[in-house]
Amino acid sequence: MSKRIYLDYAATTPTDPAVCKAMEPYFFEKFGNPSSIHSYGQETRKAVEDARQALADFIGAKPEEIVFTSGGTESNNFAICRSGLCARG
Repeated sequence: MSKRIYLDYAATTPTDPAVCKAMEPYFFEKFGNPSSIHSYGQETRKAVEDARQALADFIGAKPEEIVFTSGGTESNNFAICRSGLCARG
């Protein structure tokens, strides 16, 4: 049997097992909408803000400089608009 090699890392990548383990509670127990005011949402909101702070500390940034997006297109649009290249209406 031949070994398969995945070469489309621009589209998606495998998830590191440590990431899966860290995210497991948010898939099954702590799945609240972080924008909601109920306890499920507030618990998730704290986790998002803790992650934002940890990332900011790691790269020497301010937490308010860290923006989480849903994917590549949203990230690209955000970067273009923040750079001033977006059409203003």
